Amino acid sequence: MESSMSRSPRRKVALFADGGFLAHATRVLEVGRALQRLGYEVVFCSTGPYTRLMREAGFEVHPVYTEDREVTLGLARRAGLVNLSWWRECAEKSVESDMAAIRALKPDVVVGDMRLSLSTSAAGLGVPCVGLTNAAWTSRFAERIHVPEGHITERVLGHTLADALFPHLKQLIIRHWARGFDRIRSRLRLSPLRTMYQLVEGNVTLLADLPEYFPIAESSAADFRYVGPIMFRAALPRPIWLPRLDRSRPTLYFTMGSTGDTQFFSEAAKVFGGTSYQVLITTAGLPVDLYRKYDNVFIEELADGDSLMSVSHVAITHGGNGTVYQALSNGVPVLGIPTLFDQEVNLQRVEALGAGLRMARRDYCAERLRAAIEKILSTKSFTQSARRLSSRLAEYDAPRAAALHIDHFVQTGDPLSLPKLPAGVAPSSLRSDAGDLDEAAMAAPRRQLFG
Repeated sequence: MESSMSRSPRRKVALFADGGFLAHATRVLEVGRALQRLGYEVVFCSTGPYTRLMREAGFEVHPVYTEDREVTLGLARRAGLVNLSWWRECAEKSVESDMAAIRALKPDVVVGDMRLSLSTSAAGLGVPCVGLTNAAWTSRFAERIHVPEGHITERVLGHTLADALFPHLKQLIIRHWARGFDRIRSRLRLSPLRTMYQLVEGNVTLLADLPEYFPIAESSAADFRYVGPIMFRAALPRPIWLPRLDRSRPTLYFTMGSTGDTQFFSEAAKVFGGTSYQVLITTAGLPVDLYRKYDNVFIEELADGDSLMSVSHVAITHGGNGTVYQALSNGVPVLGIPTLFDQEVNLQRVEALGAGLRMARRDYCAERLRAAIEKILSTKSFTQSARRLSSRLAEYDAPRAAALHIDHFVQTGDPLSLPKLPAGVAPSSLRSDAGDLDEAAMAAPRRQLFG
């Protein structure tokens, strides 16, 4: 293992995420903004189309090796085993790229949002590492994950047997994925990993969730801590047509993030175009062929999501974590049509909390889409549950909480030490009662870590 690197006088953080996926790129962007306000020099290590958001916000972006987006999507949809020879090659390329970036940038701390190579790279260089993720992607997640709709085991064994066996299969899968890093970790004189979760977790792991949405085991140590959902709050434009909407008409917001199936947009226009519904669509840059002939269908590539959610009665989405939390923060129930495994898990929790419904892709058709939306609109409990969660979400300033946790780790070097969070950053159950902190004072130089 290499020794700790020299530190620059100003504290620096390098944030790693896959720039091919909007949710991960924007989550680290929000944390980076908050760290910049604490006085950090912030650099993003990322490759992909959504790195433009980081550059447009004025940040430096350092490119790192990133697997092709379509390959990543294919693996996520399959939610199964991977070719180990190929995966070992990817792991070595990714670790090599991470370590080159860390050597060049000399950060005081690295933060990874689902950057599977980063915990190995940081450990190999003796640099403190913070994992930013959802609780369902950690070893501490307390809820049972059911077999995803359409999973290969379900097709072969049937739903009942596949669901009964899925917890055991999941353990096999996460052990298998961890094996891809055995060779590079041996070369770096690091111990082998037991599960894939250790690729996601850091010395400190920040959970971008509500505790009741994604609960973790009560026995979890303090190096796992909730900061709340981190939602994209950039100054995206409010659509010019927003004031023209009729607040008395039912309004549906269709958004599929950067990973959804664009078929849903076209179907939305076909099913609801020319009806009493108002249909709002943001495409997030996905290629679509939409029907703009209907005066009740409003389309944007990117727009201020909160302004659209605030006028909507139902959000129809792929089930991405950021979109689900954005809907719930506005008290809007969700109809989810998942395309990836993690979206399936998100929507299982939405249903369990009574804040929406989940529809399998194989069941998707015009009649069922309309029926599901009408059920949500006519059943008050969905909106009531979403509004209860909205009240809980209002208790968090998640980007600031994440930044304060990261900064506290940098200054103490202790992954089990918790910061005194000020009021308004997190619920009282997750913070000290010591009162507000002086963030300007927190920008003072910190003692060296691991040195």
